[in-house]
Order: sequence, then structure tokens, then C-alpha cells
Amino acid sequence: MKENFKSKEYFKPCIRFKRREHPYDIGRPFSWWTSHYDRHFLNNIYERNESEFDAFYHYHLSHFLKVNPGDEESEFFRHVWDIVHDGIAKLIDDDKIDSKTKHERTNKQKLHLRTFAAYLNSIDEFNARPPHIVIAEKDAIIAKQQQQIAEYQQQLQELNKLEVKQKVMVEESHLPTLIDLLQQIIDLTLPSGRFFLKCDNTSPYYKMVSKYFSKGSSPISKETVKNYFGDKEKNTPPKTPIPTEKKLFKIVRIDTES
Repeated sequence: MKENFKSKEYFKPCIRFKRREHPYDIGRPFSWWTSHYDRHFLNNIYERNESEFDAFYHYHLSHFLKVNPGDEESEFFRHVWDIVHDGIAKLIDDDKIDSKTKHERTNKQKLHLRTFAAYLNSIDEFNARPPHIVIAEKDAIIAKQQQQIAEYQQQLQELNKLEVKQKVMVEESHLPTLIDLLQQIIDLTLPSGRFFLKCDNTSPYYKMVSKYFSKGSSPISKETVKNYFGDKEKNTPPKTPIPTEKKLFKIVRIDTES
């Protein structure tokens, strides 16, 4: 049968009549009521930054497991969780709203303990917290995931509207000809001098060819098409140049025709 909480040492205390060996040790170097260890534990939390929470927790966990052979982290975690939430409840009950100084201090302490409680929630791997809290969190997660699934399904339906039953078939050896025409369109300018099409990169063009065109009866790899386009940002030429014999057409603006 396990010993009760009162007979166990959960947190590493200061050694009596000596300077504090470690800032995480609880209590005072001189006389203090060990039965109030929970209050001293909370007081030490108030002195810790959020970045220290993990080290602070594991410092005392290591001590607990060392002085209580056979016990597990889940018991330590549950005890810490209870102390922190009891501390929050106590602060709420004792809050002096009419006192500016005390009320301000209470709000800071509540925020500190709630931040530490959030840390505890993030490391609760064994569902050691009260079942109603764990269940409520899981229900919230499930509800959020269901909402996301519904949104994804709606997005999928919208994307499916853009799907085609049959791709446009390019003559087997004339994929470069199609790319040449597309590149000409990209470079076209209006009478105003502005570009007819404007896009900062070429990915929409090669993805469009790969998605909606086929080379004969074979699909066209996105990478294959991409190689015909240079990188504007890096100012690099295409990896695959278009052979001269595949440049069969020329697109010109009407007002520039001779």
C-alpha cells in the first residue's frame, strides 16, 4: 500500500542553516514549516521565468524519484497539478479587489500559475489530470478537427470543379513547340507597353502544362516542363533550350505586323 502524500518528500528543500544550494530548492535556509511546502513551491514558481519551467519541473521530479523509489512521474505530476490549481483557486478567493497593490500582485501571480499550468498540460503524457479536463480537451480537439475536415472537404469540392475528363493532347514530339508558344505569350506587350500577362515566377505556367496537357497519351512531368523555363529571380537560363526546328510559330501583335 502506498504511503500518503504527507509522508513523502515531493520537492527538494533547502538544507537547514545553510545557503540555498540551488535556486530551485524550496523553503528557507532557516526555520520554516515543512507542512507548508506547497506554498514554498508556489513561491518558487513566481520567481521562475517561463523558459525555466521545464528545468524547474524536472529538477524536482528527479529528486522525487530519487527519494521515493518505486514511485512514478504520474504521481508527481498529479500532485504538482493539484498544488498549482489549488494555488490559483486560493488567489481568486483571497483577491482584494479594493486594494490596488494586492489586486495587481494577485493578477500577476494568477497569470504566472496559469502559464505554469499550461506548461503542465503540454507535458501530460499519461492523462494524469482530472478525467473531466482531459475529456473536455479531447472533445475540443475532435471538434476542431471535424471543422478542419469539413473545410478541407469544401476546398476539395472546389478543386474538383477544375478537374478535366480529358487533357489536351500535344503531338508526341512537339512539347517544345507548345512551350515556345507559351513563352511568347508571356513576353507579349500591349499597345500601352505593359505586359499582357504578369507573374513574378514561372511555376503557374509549367504546372498548367503538366496538369492540363499530355504528350500523346502520356502525362507530362512537371519537372520536364520546368526545365524549359529559366529562373527569373536567380537570372538563370533554362536547363533545356527549345530546339530551333521546334519553333514553328510566331505570335505578334496586330499593330506590329508589316
